[in-house]
Amino acid sequence: MALLTNPNTGDGTYFSENALLPGLVQGGFDEDISAKKLVLELQEVMQSHPNQITFEWLMAKFNEINLDAYVHNFTLTYPLVNNTTYQGKNVYAILRAPRSSSTEGLIISAPFRTLDSTDLGCTPSIALMLSLAKYCRKHKFWAKDLIFLITDQEQLGTQAWLQAYHNIQFGNGILNHGNIVARAGSIQAAINLEIHATKISHIDVKIEGLNGQLPNLDLVNLVHKLCKNEGIQHTFKNRNNPKKKDLPIEQWFHSLGTLFSMVWTQASCIPNGNHGLYHRFGIEAVTLEGYEAPGGSRKPLVGFYQVGRVLEGILRSLNNLLERFHQSYFFYMLTSNDRFIAIGSKGPLAA
Repeated sequence: MALLTNPNTGDGTYFSENALLPGLVQGGFDEDISAKKLVLELQEVMQSHPNQITFEWLMAKFNEINLDAYVHNFTLTYPLVNNTTYQGKNVYAILRAPRSSSTEGLIISAPFRTLDSTDLGCTPSIALMLSLAKYCRKHKFWAKDLIFLITDQEQLGTQAWLQAYHNIQFGNGILNHGNIVARAGSIQAAINLEIHATKISHIDVKIEGLNGQLPNLDLVNLVHKLCKNEGIQHTFKNRNNPKKKDLPIEQWFHSLGTLFSMVWTQASCIPNGNHGLYHRFGIEAVTLEGYEAPGGSRKPLVGFYQVGRVLEGILRSLNNLLERFHQSYFFYMLTSNDRFIAIGSKGPLAA
């Protein structure tokens, strides 16, 4: 592993899929004020329902922007505790592509976390998603269906929705995935949002999925590229790139730490976000996690406007795809945001 982080071993990241054209279009996202209002409104509603998903409010907001919205019910029977059952509800809406016949689709998702959740809150993620849906509804250039998905019970809700969408059953009926009322086209990619504050210091891009599976490297590069274009600090494993002014040995140790962190996460075989469950269905997915700056930090902060423009850029690039991701790598290791080690490099070194 020490040899893998040698600067002469890895390569700089690059795009293999020319159709993505990252940052080529002029961004027009302007619903940041709407997102701020939605955060306050959702927080007020959650105070009234602190322990459950507020699906009526979410459905109403999707209907306000003339999107078809649906509730998806699922049930988990937990066999280790006297077959205890847990019920959940997902909410999703579909923006039908004006320029195609619903043969392909993209997903923007976010987990719904109640006030008593042990995880960091994601209220800003849902507000940003709703404002992005409002913006996308105004335009006619979409060639793929856009699905806006809000999941209950963290990864359990995502797994249930995906099983219901593809009508696939895993296990021995422990998870009753329920039925999906409406479907879009074949899903090509998904972006999961975990934005924890209205003003964030940086975005961490999470990629590791179930059993260590990874998304296509072009999608990862696309997110980092657009974050850079919008002036948003972007990290991998919450680590910045090595500084050029650092000594070579310091850069080497920094890259080694990043690589070790990635390998450790993959070795656990546990997804580090809802995105990790999409990979087994042939859907390329990543999670964008936005962190609030610690108290007293002097880091420049970014808000809904910049993050919204990044999401718009991602969707516009994915909208250009003529086929599924296939040209770039599916098995790789990252030593920083912009350097990777391909499978062809790892094999000889491992031997």
